[in-house]
Amino acid sequence: MLRTLFAASALALLVGCGGAPGGQPDATGFILPGTSVPASAEQKAGDVPRDDYGRPFTYTYLGKALPAFSGTMVSGEAFDSAQLEGRWTVIDVWGLWCGDCMADAPYVAALASAIAQDPDLAFMSIHTPPNANRIDDAYGKYDSVQDYFDDKGYSYPTLLDADASIREQLDIAWTPSYLLIAPDGTVQGFRSELSAADGEPVKDFLRDIAEVKQSYFAD
Repeated sequence: MLRTLFAASALALLVGCGGAPGGQPDATGFILPGTSVPASAEQKAGDVPRDDYGRPFTYTYLGKALPAFSGTMVSGEAFDSAQLEGRWTVIDVWGLWCGDCMADAPYVAALASAIAQDPDLAFMSIHTPPNANRIDDAYGKYDSVQDYFDDKGYSYPTLLDADASIREQLDIAWTPSYLLIAPDGTVQGFRSELSAADGEPVKDFLRDIAEVKQSYFAD
């Protein structure tokens, strides 16, 4: 099990990754289990606490087991989340309809490429529509995810959430969302946009992941 990471340190990391309008902390940092939510966070009844831009300060399954899910990859292969067991995995939940996801796209390509060099870490993405009522909006100006990959020259494992059912299963409140899944299937990290964060988002994210992995087996 992941050893306890101090909430104060996690909050300092969160606040250190940029600020929202008005000097309020934003939610673009790497958020760990036990991270405190800033007092300035906005929250409506039944919703998660968010920053001024709408990004969540937490994730429902942070520190918990990610629900099982399955579907079909862009490649046509069947996928089941049981395939993730026993390894570290970064999951990017995104959509071609999402402007923030498109801003993140070059960072995602760089992240996927960097992770491909790490034998102890895997990467996959889940392409999802905004919700079950907007399935027709899923691909933006493209005909499909493969059409988009062909246009941009990108290539990384991607699961198709055709009807937003996986989005609902995983309780995704924002796109893009990045989840760090531990070998035991628990979510040990969450973050939103890379493109909106300060510093060097990909390098910083990989550093944060490495620190969590190191702490996971620490005494």
